[in-house]
Amino acid sequence: MRKRILILTLSSLAVIVFAFTTLTRGVEGNGKKNEIVWQTFEKGVELAKKEKKMLVLDIYTDWCHWCKIMDKDTYGNPEVVKYAQENLVMVKLNAETDKKFKFKEGSYSGRQLSMMFGVEGFPSTIFLNSEGEMITSVSGFIPAVRFTLILKYLEGNWYEKMKFDEFVKKEEQRNKS
Repeated sequence: MRKRILILTLSSLAVIVFAFTTLTRGVEGNGKKNEIVWQTFEKGVELAKKEKKMLVLDIYTDWCHWCKIMDKDTYGNPEVVKYAQENLVMVKLNAETDKKFKFKEGSYSGRQLSMMFGVEGFPSTIFLNSEGEMITSVSGFIPAVRFTLILKYLEGNWYEKMKFDEFVKKEEQRNKS
């Protein structure tokens, strides 16, 4: 009888622990979900200007395999998520949508915006300053470690002072110390 009670108690405890870890997975201590908060294009442009933050625009298509890998591996990386939550405005834009978005003086579809930003492949990541001016773009999949370096380089305006390779070397030296 004792053995049955012990097994039942341990089984119940295991179920409770499993339920708790499943329900709290991805939630940080501050109650924020441990994922990037994606804004719509217009809301993102507005927020970036209001909060004086760099805007990161992920241009994707539904059929793009590497877009899905980037969503999982790069945008799902805890360091990228943390940096984005603290310093950036993140926007996703489907390059194939005909939906119209207001930008600057006009109204453009996702296709037109993609062309305006010079997108030639997917995924493409466009980096805009808080005024909506393009800083640069990167085509293709970007691994999380490299993406974090790019974010720090651009968000900190290091591109005005040095080349990216110099910045990477300084970061590597700083991390060794």
